[in-house]
Amino acid sequence: MNAWAKLVQKTYNANKHKAGYKLRNAMKDSKKLYKSQKKRGGAEEKEDKKIKKSHNKTAKKSRKNRK
Repeated sequence: MNAWAKLVQKTYNANKHKAGYKLRNAMKDSKKLYKSQKKRGGAEEKEDKKIKKSHNKTAKKSRKNRK
């Protein structure tokens, strides 16, 4: 699950007890938080980048470079 989906899920679970609160509302509320996290370099994004870098090392070579 990506950072956006995690944030929306967290926001929704925190506010679902309110009458009439829907997923649509959680997405609107999360939009503001996500943008501010991106500007500050949120902790969740940094963890995801570390994982992506490790996958690049094990990537297969293209067909041209296999020889």
